[in-house]
Amino acid sequence: MNAGETAGIEIRRATPDDAQALARMRASSAFERHGGDVSERSEYERVCSTFFAFQLAAEDSFLRSWIASRGTTPAGGASLTLFPTLPRYGQPFNGIDGRIRDVYVEPAFRRSGVARALVGVVLLEARTLGIDRLTLGASSMGRPLYESLGFVGKLDEMVYEPER
Repeated sequence: MNAGETAGIEIRRATPDDAQALARMRASSAFERHGGDVSERSEYERVCSTFFAFQLAAEDSFLRSWIASRGTTPAGGASLTLFPTLPRYGQPFNGIDGRIRDVYVEPAFRRSGVARALVGVVLLEARTLGIDRLTLGASSMGRPLYESLGFVGKLDEMVYEPER
């Protein structure tokens, strides 16, 4: 973390006690991008909080999360999900891929290096685990950060989202 840009910000591994903060940030991110009404947000935040509490307490969880804070005030968060994968040609096989999720910085802390520091911690964890491929979804606001860290767009991927 660049101390000049993120003075006073601490990043630590999230615990089940951080579930509500992570859920609030996930909901904030979703509603900044997609909108919605307050009743939907409350229910979504509740479901996310339950999910984070369970996954962060589980010893065999596929989820790793981090919280950035100034004192007791959450400034941002990020998560890494792990999943099994097939061998890839030309790469050593460790059987795990990762996806960076929920990189979110509270508006008061944006443009101060918090997101870069959070992603740096996630990248370090991925290297420690031997992950050779990470994916993520990038908003237009986040894309320049990810590109500066070496992420590249991949035009041959598609997403299927069944109708609700």
